[in-house]
Amino acid sequence: MKKINVIQFLPYFPPHKWWVETVWEEIGKYWIKKDFWWFINVVSYIEQDLQLDINEKILYQDKIIWYRKDWYEVLLVPSFELINNFPVFKFWSEDYRLTKKYLNERILKSNDETMVFTHTRFFLSSLFWWIFARKNKLKWIHIEHWSDYVKLWSKIKTFLSVVYDKIIWRWIFRRADKLIGISGACRKFINREFIDKQVDVFYRGLDLTNIDIDKSWDFKIVFVWRLVVLKWVVDLIEAYKLSGLKNELVIIWDWEERQNLQKISTWLNVKFLWFKDRDFVLDYLSKNNCVLVNPSYQEWMPTTVIEWLATWCVVVGSDVWWTREITSEDDLVLFERGDVSDLKEKLKRVLDEYEDLKGHSLLIIREKFDREVNVFSLYDLIK
Repeated sequence: MKKINVIQFLPYFPPHKWWVETVWEEIGKYWIKKDFWWFINVVSYIEQDLQLDINEKILYQDKIIWYRKDWYEVLLVPSFELINNFPVFKFWSEDYRLTKKYLNERILKSNDETMVFTHTRFFLSSLFWWIFARKNKLKWIHIEHWSDYVKLWSKIKTFLSVVYDKIIWRWIFRRADKLIGISGACRKFINREFIDKQVDVFYRGLDLTNIDIDKSWDFKIVFVWRLVVLKWVVDLIEAYKLSGLKNELVIIWDWEERQNLQKISTWLNVKFLWFKDRDFVLDYLSKNNCVLVNPSYQEWMPTTVIEWLATWCVVVGSDVWWTREITSEDDLVLFERGDVSDLKEKLKRVLDEYEDLKGHSLLIIREKFDREVNVFSLYDLIK
């Protein structure tokens, strides 16, 4: 089998607490099993507290540049956030130069093919490492996660991001050795807005084998994910308030909207559990009958929706791009994004019909999003 060295550039990686990162961490583990020669992740670093055993640390020129685990490596690039959740490398720093030097040495010493992966066009890391790939004459594969232009809370910032897309990425996409979208919606968006070129589709997989279903008899309304403006949890709380439902609304996670959401939830039956890890969330959903709500106006690939359906829960999600591709079964109920009235009615209907709706997508989810099958299919796309 052909051996491939992979350098993968992501804006963040564990221990940063996003589920997207954990998916790509697992991809590295599975690819090592498939006998890739080495797998290196290069990520932004913004004051993360990481406790490591001494044997895991990578020393280069007497400096720790991050860690090695399960035969893959994670390299640290000091960064700052230009805007929230938008990291920019400190490319003037000694650590940045050390990282590039370390990578160049690894590439020169290897006799096997080395490929560069970047993710999501609007992160500056994707632009920086496209330049790195071209300078080192490496095969460059871009995996796009987004199915629309970015819409920020500032009209000026939104305009600038669209201009950046249309000028920079329309030109860069033409020079990619391979383009991959994580959904059919991604492929359509790239072909419509950027370039008429082959875009392969790769569905990210999840490990759904260890979910033990043991439900209680109460019915909860649940939101799980980052509490940021673009998730529009305010719409969920408003719809819940207008519905007059007595079922408990449980919100799991944390972030910038924390205080605002607490304020508008005063006197409502809303319970905040704050940040919980993936194991806690899956266990909680497996033991409770939950109507899970995804009110987001934009989505790239809602991993959470897949996991929610796999726990025999019913999902009410905004009718946006990728979500439609997950399943057409009755346990995924879509509402018009931004329409609080429609969300309110869908919540009431789903709670009334919950027993008839739940579990319809279980087999589809397990077949369509099996992690090991899908991760190995990605190898077949790039080899």
